[in-house]
Amino acid sequence: MFVTFEVVVVWSGVKVGGSDPAGIYARESGLDPLATLTIEAV
Repeated sequence: MFVTFEVVVVWSGVKVGGSDPAGIYARESGLDPLATLTIEAV
């Protein structure tokens, strides 16, 4: 991964509802155990 320069997915998720990038994304795959990620608009 870091020594071999292999490309890996760290976090991949989906957001339900609309095309606005702000919202809550649910984890689909990746190495990070974080279940959700929240993006806020300012």
